[in-house]
Amino acid sequence: MRTLASSLDEREIIEFTQQMIRTPSLSGEEANVAEQVAAEMNRLGYDRVEIDDRHNVIGYINPGGRPMVMLNGHIDHAGVGQMKDPFSALIVDGSRFGSSGDAIYGRGACDMKGAVAAMVHAAATLKGRPGLKGGAVVTAVALEEKGEGEGTKHVLSHGVRADFAVCGEATGMRVNVGHRGKFNVRVTTRGRTSHACSPDRGINAIYKMGPFLGRLQTEYTLPSHAILGQCTCTVVDIMASPGWTSPTVPDSCSVIVDRRTLPGETEEQVLAELKQIAARVAEKDPQFRAHMDIVTRTSPMWIDPSNPIVQRVEQARSRILGDQQPVGAWLFGTDAPYIIEQGIPCVGFGPGNETFAHSEQDHVPIKDVIDAARVYAQILEDQCL
Repeated sequence: MRTLASSLDEREIIEFTQQMIRTPSLSGEEANVAEQVAAEMNRLGYDRVEIDDRHNVIGYINPGGRPMVMLNGHIDHAGVGQMKDPFSALIVDGSRFGSSGDAIYGRGACDMKGAVAAMVHAAATLKGRPGLKGGAVVTAVALEEKGEGEGTKHVLSHGVRADFAVCGEATGMRVNVGHRGKFNVRVTTRGRTSHACSPDRGINAIYKMGPFLGRLQTEYTLPSHAILGQCTCTVVDIMASPGWTSPTVPDSCSVIVDRRTLPGETEEQVLAELKQIAARVAEKDPQFRAHMDIVTRTSPMWIDPSNPIVQRVEQARSRILGDQQPVGAWLFGTDAPYIIEQGIPCVGFGPGNETFAHSEQDHVPIKDVIDAARVYAQILEDQCL
């Protein structure tokens, strides 16, 4: 009998990837691409296909099977910025991006419509197989780019369950076991307003922020992890009020600090570290006052490399690709931690390189997409037949 991987139709996978890229699907605007994904699942003979009220698509092969393997990906994409022809889905020479072979170009190519296409087609290879015991559920979710797992959380809270999961975010074709989390911390300094023509009568909150930012850059020692890497901290936004339209010295200045975190780090710990930096500023400037609060948070992901689920995915990868690679970690965040929080072990494996996500060079090598589909199919064959 032919293996599941050998029964894949490469041309159809490529065309489906292009079809999705040609359909804009910013977070909150996924309805059209969700219909495309559902239609493709139905065309491929899925046993059950649903689109929920958030435009998440859930497709099952053998829904009563055990083990049940979840293949998870998202169908929304980041904004296009200055990207040229972002929805062209052109096949281009990957060497222009430093990749080898042909690639599909367009917003969402590597993040992550190529992976979704690979997953949808890989799961379909289980259909009608003699001796099928296990099953597959493909969750093609919305609202991932907002960074708080809303789509995946919604799917899981409405009864979707699995024995283990594979998150298809771009891993460069390695097996990933985690990533850092993130706290966005708002730091606000206070001053006193005056007319801008006589700034000495006020206290400029922007100037008060300056020494804090300087110490943040030079005095903040951050932890690191052997696989997840070095934690980072940077400022991603700044605001002041009352604002420049009325010539007023601002009495409030706020910045958003992006602090990447490791498993086990708490909100209280991170806030205490930042408050310690603020205290050093206050020692030099009695007028310095700052307030801090965490405005958004995303969870870190971690699964031990010795976990049997990791080893199963590594074995399937090696069988298809013919080599072995050390496990890795993402720099960006994914929906994987929200799957793990529900008691479902989750491993990362997907086509493309995360370096190109959200960039003007967004693309995915065609070979990666096809090989990823073959690896997903091998995982399902190993576990379900």
